[in-house]
Amino acid sequence: MGMVNFMSKLKSYFFANKRTRRIMNVPVPVQLGIYIERGEELVEELNQALSPHFLERMKYRFLQEHPNWQPYEFDWAFFELKRYFVMNKILKSVPMFSKEVDEVWHEMLMFTRDYEQFSKQFYQDMLHHTPNLDSKPIPGERGFFDWVYLSLFESTPNSRVLWGGFLKYPISQNILEDFKTLSEEELLNHYFRHNGEWMDLKRSLIKKMKLQIEESEQIKGEKPFATKKTQSEAEVYQYALLPAVYFSLFYENEYEKVMHDAMPSEYYKATQYNSGSFCSGFACYVDSDSKYSGHHGDWGDSGGSGDSGGSSCSSCGGGCSS
Repeated sequence: MGMVNFMSKLKSYFFANKRTRRIMNVPVPVQLGIYIERGEELVEELNQALSPHFLERMKYRFLQEHPNWQPYEFDWAFFELKRYFVMNKILKSVPMFSKEVDEVWHEMLMFTRDYEQFSKQFYQDMLHHTPNLDSKPIPGERGFFDWVYLSLFESTPNSRVLWGGFLKYPISQNILEDFKTLSEEELLNHYFRHNGEWMDLKRSLIKKMKLQIEESEQIKGEKPFATKKTQSEAEVYQYALLPAVYFSLFYENEYEKVMHDAMPSEYYKATQYNSGSFCSGFACYVDSDSKYSGHHGDWGDSGGSGDSGGSSCSSCGGGCSS
C-alpha cells in the first residue's frame, strides 16, 4: 500500500509540474478580455448571475478533487469557461473543445441547485451539458468556433494552451455558404440563441462574416496576405480572421499550410493539448490595409462536437430546435 501511495503522489507531482509548465501563473485579463461594444455590460450580466459563495465552494471542491491542479490553473480554466458561457449567450449551441475547461464545467454541475439558478438567471433557460460520444473531430465546426471566439475575445498564451491553439482548421463550407446566401433573419434563426437579447451583437457578427466572405471573393486568386512582425497577440489574431475566411473558402485542402506560410512564426509553435497530443496556434497579418478591424451544420440544431485531444462535449440551451 505504501508503494501505491508513493506512486500516486509521484504521478500527481509529475502532472502538477507538467501543467505548471504549460499554463503561466499570470493574472487573467479584466472583463474577460472582451472586444465588443458594450462588452463590459455582457460580462457584468454573467458575473451577477454567478454567486460568489457558489464559486468559492466550487473552486474549493475542484482543487480538493484535483490535487494536480494549482489554484491559478483553475482560475484560468474557469476564465475560459466564462468566455464559453458568453458565447452560449449569443449562439444557439457551442461545441466544447477543451478537456480542462470541460472539467471545471463538470464540477459546476455537481452543485445542481446553484448551477440551475445561474443558468436560469443568465440564459432564462437551462444550459445543458450533453456528453458527445463521438470523439471524431469535426474541423469545420472548430474553425467557426475559433472565428467567433476571436471576434469576441483577446487571445492569450494561456488561452491557446487551454483550447489547443486557434485557426488550425478551416471553417465549414456549409457554414460559409449559409452566411453568404441566407438572409440576416434566417441566420439569426439558425445559428443564434432565440432570446431577443444582444441583437446588435448578433447582427454585427453576421455582417462581419458576410463582409469577409465578400472581400475574400473580390481578391480571389491573389496572394494578399504576408507575415509581418507581431505587435501583440491580440492584433495578430484580429488580423488573422479575414485570412481564415479566405483560405477556408479557396484553400480548404491546404489550409494549414497556407496559414502557416502567412503567419508570424512565434504563433505556429506546438501547443500541447490536454491529452498529450499537439496542435498549433495560427495567425497571419493582412498585407494591405483592410477595412475590417475588428448548409446547415450542427451549430444550428443540436450542438456540435469537436476534437480536443480525444474528448469533446456539446452544449445546448433552450431553443435548440430550429
